[in-house]
Amino acid sequence: MRIIQLLTILAFFSFNPPAIGQTVSDDFSPANKLRVFIDGCERWDGGCDLDFIRTEITAVDFYRDNQKADVFILINTNRSGGGGTQYQLIFTGQQNIHTGKADTLYVNNKQTDTDFEVREKLTRFIKLGLAPYVAKTTAGEEIEINMKTDAGILEEAIEESVDPWNYWVFNLGSDANIELEELSSDINFGGDININRITDKWKISLSGRIDERLRRTIQKVPRVDGNGDPVLDGAGNPIIDEVVNNFDVSEFGFSHQLVKSVSPQWSYGYDMAGRQNTRLNYKFQSSFRPAVEYNFFPEAVQNSRFLRVNYGVEVRNNNYVEETIYGASKETRVLHSLRASLGLNKRWGNLEVGYRFRNYLDDFNFWSTGLNIRAEVRVTGNFSFYVRAEGNYVKDQIYLASGDFTEQDILSGRVTLPSAYNIDTRFGFNYRFGSNLNNFVNRRFFGRANFVGND
Repeated sequence: MRIIQLLTILAFFSFNPPAIGQTVSDDFSPANKLRVFIDGCERWDGGCDLDFIRTEITAVDFYRDNQKADVFILINTNRSGGGGTQYQLIFTGQQNIHTGKADTLYVNNKQTDTDFEVREKLTRFIKLGLAPYVAKTTAGEEIEINMKTDAGILEEAIEESVDPWNYWVFNLGSDANIELEELSSDINFGGDININRITDKWKISLSGRIDERLRRTIQKVPRVDGNGDPVLDGAGNPIIDEVVNNFDVSEFGFSHQLVKSVSPQWSYGYDMAGRQNTRLNYKFQSSFRPAVEYNFFPEAVQNSRFLRVNYGVEVRNNNYVEETIYGASKETRVLHSLRASLGLNKRWGNLEVGYRFRNYLDDFNFWSTGLNIRAEVRVTGNFSFYVRAEGNYVKDQIYLASGDFTEQDILSGRVTLPSAYNIDTRFGFNYRFGSNLNNFVNRRFFGRANFVGND
């Protein structure tokens, strides 16, 4: 009996100590792989290529759900003064031993860098930012880090400081759209030019845009006689006539802006603009607006948040296509306006809110105020919600044309109708489900869906 009891005790301790030891070891042993979530890579940005990043960084697991990731990487994108791109990489530890650990890196790229060069450099900096986190995983034991630098880097940096273009950047663009239906056709084409020079003290920009819209509609109208009775053919069927309507809506405009920074918070400058817009009854409108602006947050954090207030006085000279409902064919008006904008870019998403108030100084009865909001909120890593909305209360439609307009004028958008307000909204959601791992890239048959139309 004693022998049986002794064997039972020995058997109990022979099985349990390893189990206890394994539990203690798991609490203090590093994880196999770091779980990473990346946010901020937009589809239009060829330099921030998530497929390339996932292919080049295999020492971590990329997750679709931000709440289950050990490290959250937020990528903010800005255009630099020379026309290049600057990425701000914000690393935030949010699970286990990584909780509370944060870092920020900046990646600067030249205007002449190709998407391939940009994504290679961006991926290299993501590796550098992840290195302290990966070092605390078992996968870090297999990683080799090369701390050598190219001897030509210093010479390249020196050459970059001498800019033969003196920081001027030029962009030309053109676009066209054609829509054909049985009874209508739309042809839209346009072009634009942008010239910019941005430094830490000055901002200069010039831009121009031209758009032409040619619309043709065909109405099928029963033929009637002088008494209003339908005219019949030999078989006794009504005769249908086709009435062709052609509309030409043209718009063009240009703008120029000059801004001088006098401190991290204060700046002043002006905006100049000119445009033709037949839909708004402008044969030509020119404007000049000097203004001052205050930024409540320092420039160092403008990628993550900003709050700006801008006040200016504007002089407008209007030449109208048709005489307005106030009996003016041309006039010069002075107005002032206050604008405020708040922007936040956080782990939960991004938000930008803008407010504007303006009124004419010669008649305070003409005024308008508006609010706009753009937001994308990540509820979880799988579900996100976005909304873009703008609303304006309008009491300054001094440009409205007098006279009677046909139904076709209104339907074609050739004229603007009086309105006390206007609201423009767009909203939606995105939900994805399935595996949380997002490591694998497979681009076979990629691009087959580029065909526009039914397959």
